[in-house]
This record gives sequence, structure tokens and C-alpha cells, in this order.
Amino acid sequence: MSPETLGSALRDLVDDVEAGSAPPDTTVLWAGGRRRRRTARLVPLLAAACVAALVGLLVWPGGAPRASVPAVGVDDTGAVRLTAYPSAIPKPPFIGTPGRPGLTAAVLTEESDPNRLYAVSPGGHVTRLGLPEAPLGYAALPSLSPDGRWVARGFVLTDLLRGVTLPSPAARQGLSSTRMPSEQPAWWSPDSRRAYVDSTNQGEITSSGLVVATDGTLTEAPLLGGGRIPVVAGWLDDDTVLAFVDVGEPGSVRLEGRTWRVGDPSWEVSAPDVEPNADGEVADESGIVRAALSPDRTRVLVTEALTDAATSQVANTRATIHDARTGANVGMSEPGVSGVGTTAPAVTSVTWDGWRCRPAWRAGSPLITDRTIRTMTPLVEGGPVQVSTRYAQPCVAFAGDELLGVPTADPAQVWREHLWVWGGRLLVLLSLVGLVRWFTRRRGWRAGSAAPGPPFLPSRG
Repeated sequence: MSPETLGSALRDLVDDVEAGSAPPDTTVLWAGGRRRRRTARLVPLLAAACVAALVGLLVWPGGAPRASVPAVGVDDTGAVRLTAYPSAIPKPPFIGTPGRPGLTAAVLTEESDPNRLYAVSPGGHVTRLGLPEAPLGYAALPSLSPDGRWVARGFVLTDLLRGVTLPSPAARQGLSSTRMPSEQPAWWSPDSRRAYVDSTNQGEITSSGLVVATDGTLTEAPLLGGGRIPVVAGWLDDDTVLAFVDVGEPGSVRLEGRTWRVGDPSWEVSAPDVEPNADGEVADESGIVRAALSPDRTRVLVTEALTDAATSQVANTRATIHDARTGANVGMSEPGVSGVGTTAPAVTSVTWDGWRCRPAWRAGSPLITDRTIRTMTPLVEGGPVQVSTRYAQPCVAFAGDELLGVPTADPAQVWREHLWVWGGRLLVLLSLVGLVRWFTRRRGWRAGSAAPGPPFLPSRG
């Protein structure tokens, strides 16, 4: 207390005594002084703690990315595959420098900004992923190799362990000026050595696709007879690509199988012939059909784009599953796909909201990867991976388009997610309570200093 303040307080005390007011109790004065000293010390500390907590909530879980994880196994064919995936994908890091995330179980993009990508480790650690710009901007969603080491975006391959990008910058520039990639993600061979990119050359079309290898070599896929564009389904083995040709009449889809061995001059006719509309369903006017071969090469998932009548935009997906040898519709019923032993009745097709993302596979059954990860069976809505709601309409691409092995969880990531959801609210609530309590006590101190009572000193004069 300054001398001026002390002198003013003493003069006020004498005036109160002359007016017949009782002096404040010494115990109350000492208690008030102690509270004032504590407040003077605690308020700056509380303010600093609030600022530090807010910064921590914004930054966490940003941090140094992991170099590698022990989650790789070799299957019966000798191919290296990722054998773990996260049970939950937490919120994206608020601040973080893009880097090399190491072996990656999933790559996540947001519809609002496809150039902002996040790599997710098998344990659920999220890292901002820095990749070269995708060809033609929005085109070419990312695709992860089965071993979780490489990511393809269009015809650009990036090694997530070393940060190496293929092909060379000069070759990429040439491809960007001569080829037109589709919006489809690339298809990886089982041995993670090649990626088939659906793209056509400009000018006189002579090629329907491009195979980019992890050693930097490029191989053009020949054009199908009649100049048709293949509906690529995936790799039958490390060297052979399976695709389909739509030969259906207007209002229907009928797919004839074709195979191409890398390096051969032409596609060959092969089984199966697939008819997604065999049960009377009419093909959508958009005419967009996609196919995906299961990792065990026993099933083919055929998806058709459905147009929203109100907006005339592709908004939904209709899917059917077929036997890869006979082409017969095998239905959507699959016991225990959610891990709880639930069995749904067999249906020939399933329709869901969203079209942008390629489905993934788990235990021989497909999973929807638009916004939330969920099964395709009508009565089983749950999925094996929970995605944070902090992402804006996410699209998740898993390693090899498959969830292989067992889910893993990083408890710290779960707590960080809970802390982000509830920590901010708790911080605001505690701050308001502290301010109300401080304001109430301050009014009490002022009122107590002027309490009436009998005089205890004689008046002057």
C-alpha cells in the first residue's frame, strides 16, 4: 500500500469514528489483507495457466512423427502387408509441420480441401502429410500400398519412410502435360511394387492407363478394342490387372471381364461377366460405374453412382458384390462383420450416402469409407474404426484398401481426444466460476469496511 493510500484510509477512519461509526474488526482487516495478497499473487498465475492450457489444447496432439511401427507381416504369397490398423482416428493436429510419418495404416482427406492430407499410424497417431500437388488439382485421391510404405496420388508415388518421390520431377511434368488422370485412386499390386493409374493420354488416345513402379519405371497399358475405357477392379496377382468393359444396353449395366499382364500389347477376354442390374434395378443416368476386387481375389464389388434429382449431382452409391469366378451376385449378408456376431439378411444391393471414397475390405466384406467407417450390411451400422468428428466430411484410404490383422489403440490419443472435447468447456467454466467468486469477495470486502457500530473514541475538540 502506498503512503498516499494509507493516509487517505486513516483520514477516512477518523471521519467514520467522529460520525459514530464502529471501526472494523482487526481480525476482519487481517483476513481481508491476506485475501488481497493471495489474490494479487494467484490472479496472474491463473491467467498464465489458462493461456498455457488453451495453447496446449490447440497444439496437442501435434508432435514429432513416428519413424516406424512393428506392424508388418509376410503372407502366404511372400508379399509384405500391414497387419494392424487404428481402432480410432483422433482429431488432426492444429499445428504441425508436414513430415515423413513412417509406415502408415490410413491416409485421410477432407472434402473441403483435398490437398490437406493426414497420415494415421496403426496406433492412431495423426501426422500432417506433405505431398506434391495432385495432378489437375482435385483429381487423384491418395492410395496406400499394402505394406503401408508408399502412397500414390495420381501417377506420383511417395515413400513415407524416406520421403522419396517418383517419378522424377521432369518425368512428372511430362506426364502432367500429356496424360489425363481420373479421380479414381490408384490400384496397388499385392507386392506393393506397382500402382496402376487410370489415365488416358491426350491427343489420339492410345493408352487406357499407366503403371508406375517403385523403381521409377513407367509402363503404359494398351487401349481396349473400340477405344473403350476399362472399369479397373484391381490386381489378380503381382503382374496381372483385372478390368471390365460395360457392354450393357441403355438403362442397364453388363460388365465383361478383361485382363492385362504388364508388358503385354493387349487386353485378353476373361471371366466373369457381371450384371449389377440383373434384379431389375435401372442404371443411373450418370453412367459412372466402378469396381473393386477383394484382396483375396474372390469377390468383386461393383458400385454405381446415383444422381440426386434435386441437385443433379452425384450424391449416393449403389453397390453389389459378385463372385470373381462366376460373376453371380452373392448378396450383402456376412456374419460377424462388425465383430459382434451379428448376421444381417441377404440383400442383392445396398445404397448409401456418398460417392467420393473407395470402399475398403475387412474379413472378406467391404466397408464404407465415406465420412464414417461402417459395414454395408443393413442391420449392422457400426464399424471397426471411429473417426473424429473434427474432420470435415473425411475420406479414409487404408493400406491396400484392407483392414488386415487386429485393431490397435493408443490410449494417449483417446485421452487427448476427450481432453479436446471437454477440456475447453471445463476451462471456460472454471474461469467463469473464478471470476464470479473474486467479484463476490471484492464486494464483501468493500461492504465490511463501512459496517456501522457504536463509537469507541471521543470526538476531536
